[in-house]
Amino acid sequence: MGEAIFLILALILGITVLFNLGPIIVLTITLSLAYVAFRQYKKARTTGKKMLWLILCGVFLIASVTNAPAVVGLAAAAILYLLYKNRKEKKDSAGINGNGDDPFVHFEKEWRELSRSYRPNEF
Repeated sequence: MGEAIFLILALILGITVLFNLGPIIVLTITLSLAYVAFRQYKKARTTGKKMLWLILCGVFLIASVTNAPAVVGLAAAAILYLLYKNRKEKKDSAGINGNGDDPFVHFEKEWRELSRSYRPNEF
């Protein structure tokens, strides 16, 4: 039952990320352009250039605010990553049998017991 719920949830989150991939890309571009404009604003020496870069920074920030669906896509991607990471940790700690009993953990002990009980000259 847990496998099915995990698979359905992963499928829904994956589709959400794929549908919001365009807004995520546009959000990344607009935020990076706003960052560049802000850096140019800090470097500008004249008032005219400072006003120009500040206006451009505002335009890019407004453009990035209009990409609100990208936040939903980013949240879905983060949840999908956390589910995958949690699932992988559970599988790693479960061992080979799936119940935590890994037969290879105490290999040396088992090998000694087998070599004591095995006698090659006896048939």
